[in-house]
Amino acid sequence: MSSQGTAPRRRWPWIVVAIIVGVAIIVLLAVRFASDGTAPTSRPTDSSTPSSTSIPDTAPTGCLGGSSRDSTMLLRAQAKAPHTTNGAVEVAAAFTRWIQRYPYPSAAEAADVQENVLAGKSFTTNLVDYLAGKPDLSGGIVPAGETYFMSTVPGVWNLESASTDKTVVTIGTAYVINGAVSSSLRSSITITEDWQSGRWRVANVAGTRSTEQLFSIGHAFTGGC
Repeated sequence: MSSQGTAPRRRWPWIVVAIIVGVAIIVLLAVRFASDGTAPTSRPTDSSTPSSTSIPDTAPTGCLGGSSRDSTMLLRAQAKAPHTTNGAVEVAAAFTRWIQRYPYPSAAEAADVQENVLAGKSFTTNLVDYLAGKPDLSGGIVPAGETYFMSTVPGVWNLESASTDKTVVTIGTAYVINGAVSSSLRSSITITEDWQSGRWRVANVAGTRSTEQLFSIGHAFTGGC
């Protein structure tokens, strides 16, 4: 399923692709592996007070905004997410599901997300042009032109760091290619968020962990979509 042609020699092969957006780099790392199904025994907690429009703070579902993958879903998740680390995880998962797919989000959706979801200082100042450039957001895993999106059903998350108004969280998802969920192909993406104007907003997107590492330490979403 990889576009690399020949099979890698190592037992746990991984693919790293860097996509330059202005001065920021998006790296998507994918790995073929079989999960042992072991769930983490603890979750980080946060005592921050949720905003007045948020839902109660609960363990991340990975599907807060609903099962669609449009900007309406993303903005809904953002509006519902509380001012807690769990809320930040939900927004990061929603952003991952929104952007990492083909066909790409429309120009109208990109403009909407640029204005309402990205932080004042973010990884790009022109999300419309970035997506118009047809970046390979699958990291070479999905052949060009094939339909795919990411699912959080078998997904995981890991809180890298957090303060009152800033979080760094890594989201692990599964590839759904031409409608079929892959049993082995995974993605890892690390998202930095700032709490601005009563919402979690995306400040940076990068690659920091291999999928093998992430799925070995990550917390499973309680729902997913």
